[in-house]
Amino acid sequence: METTRLSDNINETEELKVTFYPELFLQRRIWILNFLRKENVTRVLDVGCGEGQLLTPLCQPAPWLTPPPPSILPPPETPSSPDDLVPSTPTYNDDDIPNLHLTEVHGLDISSEDLAFAMEACAPPKHVPDEGNSSPGFRSYTAGVQRWEELICKVWQGGLEVINEEFVDMECIVAMEVIEHLPDGIFQAFAPVLLGVYHPEFLLVTTPSYTFNDRFLPPNAPRIARSGYLDPTRRTDRIFRHSDHKFEWTRDEFKAWCEETAKEWGYVVRQTSIGLPLQEDPFGRDEQLEGATQVAEFRRLESMDNKTREGKGRVRVKELGITGQPHEALAVYKHTANAVAMKPKPLEDVAERVILKMEEFREAFMRVEELWFEADIAALCGGWVEVLVRAIEECPKLQLKRDVDGIRKGRSMWSVELIGGVANPAQYWPAGGETNADCIPADWSPVEDPEDIWEESDFGSSTGVDGDISANTSEDDGIYDSENDHVGWRGKSGWKGAVSKSPKSPKSPKKANHGWSVSADWGAVEANWGDVQHSAMSSTAGWDGDESDGDTTS
Repeated sequence: METTRLSDNINETEELKVTFYPELFLQRRIWILNFLRKENVTRVLDVGCGEGQLLTPLCQPAPWLTPPPPSILPPPETPSSPDDLVPSTPTYNDDDIPNLHLTEVHGLDISSEDLAFAMEACAPPKHVPDEGNSSPGFRSYTAGVQRWEELICKVWQGGLEVINEEFVDMECIVAMEVIEHLPDGIFQAFAPVLLGVYHPEFLLVTTPSYTFNDRFLPPNAPRIARSGYLDPTRRTDRIFRHSDHKFEWTRDEFKAWCEETAKEWGYVVRQTSIGLPLQEDPFGRDEQLEGATQVAEFRRLESMDNKTREGKGRVRVKELGITGQPHEALAVYKHTANAVAMKPKPLEDVAERVILKMEEFREAFMRVEELWFEADIAALCGGWVEVLVRAIEECPKLQLKRDVDGIRKGRSMWSVELIGGVANPAQYWPAGGETNADCIPADWSPVEDPEDIWEESDFGSSTGVDGDISANTSEDDGIYDSENDHVGWRGKSGWKGAVSKSPKSPKSPKKANHGWSVSADWGAVEANWGDVQHSAMSSTAGWDGDESDGDTTS
């Protein structure tokens, strides 16, 4: 019996299906962000930043600071006996890939239209008042992540061939899908300016792999079957992925350019590829063709002096005779840190607030990170999550649980037990299988005379729905607001972080008793928000809000 091969019954005049997950533009960004985290980079320049797809995650705040010094959080005291052994607090930030703690971010591009979006992406978020946060059961981490470190972000307009003195000695420069768009004259200035004049510690480059383009067609397919764009320079007969590409390098061509450039400017380079398709190639070429995007990381060597690099680069740029307008700073944004950053309160105060929060939420167990994203707790810790962990460890009413059923878990799964705490949280909504009628108190009775309702409240008052947060009524009910009824395409939805509240009619003579908002039985906590400052209301989810141009393979 003959074996059916994947390549059987394939029309050689049609392109093969090639898709990626995550999408290719996301895989490029993930590769860059992982490198920046691994190397603990703090200052970044994104050349060819476009609409700010990379600037957006770069401007997001880290959830907490790097570990505090011993002067802030001394090592735990040595126990007097084995019976008194208290496990020492590990470094909570000890991740395989740590958080980014950037202090300076620059974006450069020539397109004013693209930079308009980049400026919007980099701007500090507008402060949103935390209405209702004092209500028991309201968890403030839904409002967003606080910023603990100051960040300066500048958006520049200009060409990369023009020297910007502010970029000299930049720690890391990123050129993501840029080099293939450069005309020949500008391309000649790429290495002298970036690796010579600016001489960063790291340069990250991504560019399409022309070798991978064979993956779109069967081996013997005619060239006419390939959709794309002919080489606009007419130096080759190649078909490119994008109409603005001036070249697309094969794997060998990219390797040769990387090694020659690194040698000339005193760098060591490591190149590889990313972006393997989900589908298996029916002709078995996956290993040969590798990924759709070629990537290279240049790392500066100490064998060449930086002054030598810079001087050589300036001479080369002058010899090229390229002139252009000086860079213009279109926007300079200062993302301020929380006023209480690096000013932790005593451990006893932190532990007390944790206990109050868990009692407020009627939770016997909560994850450490769930508690951390309560804004008042993070503020008491001064932005150091290690302070929270130490406060939990040293409190006799709390127990830090690093394992589940004897299996040690990663720090993101650590939980806190409130010793003697309530095991079941309060339920504000009917449980599964119940109806609203099942939740009616036994001693409740309906109004005997319906006319009493109209006597006690005028038409339009909120008496009938006070305490019902699902009612969503207001004085403007029935009026369509076309300016507010929308969700922004860059992720600015009007409902994020909002709390629906029933209106209070000025005509109503009675004040409704919202039984779900205050409970003497399990302790309404009077929150002190005087030392809590939000400076970032958007999530660090990373890449939400990015708008790809639809070309996921370019």
